[in-house]
Amino acid sequence: MLGGEVVFDLFLVLFFGFLVARLFEDLFARLGQPTVIGDLLVGLFFGASLLGWYPGGDVVEAVSVFGIVLLLFYAGLETHYGEFMRSLPVYGIITFGEALAAFGLGYVVGILWGYPPRSAYFIGAVLEATSVSVSVKTLIEIRKLNTVEGYTVMGIAVLDDLSALITIVAGSMLISSQTLDIPSIAKVFILAILVWYIIVKGLHIVGNTLTRLAAKLHVEESITAVILGILAGLAYIVKYVNLSPLIVAYAAGLGLSEAWGSKIVSERVKILAILFSTLFFITTTAKVDLRSALVPEYISFYLAMITVAFLGKILGGGLTSLILGYPLRSAVRISVGLFPRAEFCLIAAYIGYSYHLLGPEVYLSAILIVLVTNFVTPVILKHVYLHGPEYKEVKLRIGRTIKI
Repeated sequence: MLGGEVVFDLFLVLFFGFLVARLFEDLFARLGQPTVIGDLLVGLFFGASLLGWYPGGDVVEAVSVFGIVLLLFYAGLETHYGEFMRSLPVYGIITFGEALAAFGLGYVVGILWGYPPRSAYFIGAVLEATSVSVSVKTLIEIRKLNTVEGYTVMGIAVLDDLSALITIVAGSMLISSQTLDIPSIAKVFILAILVWYIIVKGLHIVGNTLTRLAAKLHVEESITAVILGILAGLAYIVKYVNLSPLIVAYAAGLGLSEAWGSKIVSERVKILAILFSTLFFITTTAKVDLRSALVPEYISFYLAMITVAFLGKILGGGLTSLILGYPLRSAVRISVGLFPRAEFCLIAAYIGYSYHLLGPEVYLSAILIVLVTNFVTPVILKHVYLHGPEYKEVKLRIGRTIKI
């Protein structure tokens, strides 16, 4: 039969994503809660934890990643290029503070629970990186993505993924050679930053030309097709420099955000992003088996890890923002937007586990952190963004102004 079982798995995934998830989303919308919670519950209920009906495999994983790439690409298109690039140094300072705090607290937990330093290093890496997919979807839903805090969260998240990449690379070197090869680490960091910047700046320069040439094609939706084709090509090419397509997605959207016709493309991409990103959130929780994760003797360790997962972003992202001059309410919004964890959290735990530096309890704690942060963040995020003043600009103590 054409395509075999893989095709039927794909149709089943689309059934859950397009129909079942919409019913769950509607329930939470009626309750006044972020709809992404409905997506996460679909994965939990129909996935490994309970019914086990949601299929897995490479095709499902690929489609879910495609969905989140579209969501982050849309977020980039909705960002103002000029203001974002002017504020990038500020985002860098906050990223340094929140990454250091999250990593440091994880390392301390590891040492307190009796892990040797190299193992504690990877526990810190588990807690470092932010995954803002849930935050982005919630901010889009409550129409707060284009805010001072929304831009700040996105800027930090981009740099945060790069810092997490460096942390994991450094850890891998530490395992294999027992030493840190500083030149090699610096090379990875510089290459990652350079590729990201070239994508953003290059597309910003040629964006108008690309969209105007695309408009001359005698086919329907030519601009949208060409732009999505460019996104796909870039997402493929960067595998040769070990960059995540998620980083590329936002970079491409940001670079094209001021191009002629970008608003039309943004409207088209939004529809696709809303539909397909649902699959990512369902797949994330569908892989979690809570029955195997909740081991009684490690409950105190799990609670400590979940606690510092939140505390690291509050002390790092929130406190650093406050010190720089963001109002208290803005600093709180930023720290909440940085709560979610996903792929880098699990990657760090898996690498530590595969090298026998970490036991299965750390990998399971990473799964619980992903689950808890993704469930809790939308509710808190909606509350902190919809209560209190909305700031059009923030004057920082370092002489810069963040504005929308």
